[in-house]
Amino acid sequence: MNRKPGQNRFFDIDGDVSIQLAPWVLIKKGYPEGIAYFDLKIPIRFYSDIAKGVIVVPENYRSDLASIPQFAWSIFMKPDDPRIELGGWIHDYLYELEGKDIPLEGGRKVSLSRKEADRVLTEEAMPDLFANDFQCETVYQILRKFGKGWANDSFWERFD
Repeated sequence: MNRKPGQNRFFDIDGDVSIQLAPWVLIKKGYPEGIAYFDLKIPIRFYSDIAKGVIVVPENYRSDLASIPQFAWSIFMKPDDPRIELGGWIHDYLYELEGKDIPLEGGRKVSLSRKEADRVLTEEAMPDLFANDFQCETVYQILRKFGKGWANDSFWERFD
């Protein structure tokens, strides 16, 4: 791993890494109305102890970032809030792959459970983005109970 001492898991990204798609582009591409989508302008490199390596989300990857319902924005945080945005890229990428054959920097691939993917966001990414313990735990519990299921998920696994 090439992370320097004191450097965060995101390798100290300087600023905004995405561009929000305009509503007319979303309509043209058939995306649902009322949900913002973003395209990644640069690859995101993220060191994960859970994945045991550097996860790379590729340039031009498309995401709605943190899928926080609009009614919760005033209570909690918006999907592009700096305390979750970069982590949202990582988490969405892991969910899209359903934890299978996640390519790590250097060519090795790993598999993660849905629970491990949720932990990557709430125990590794969000703390590096200065989210507090309450925010991390709240997001974790919401993901466990209401997050998108994976093909081999057990309903009861959401409660352990």
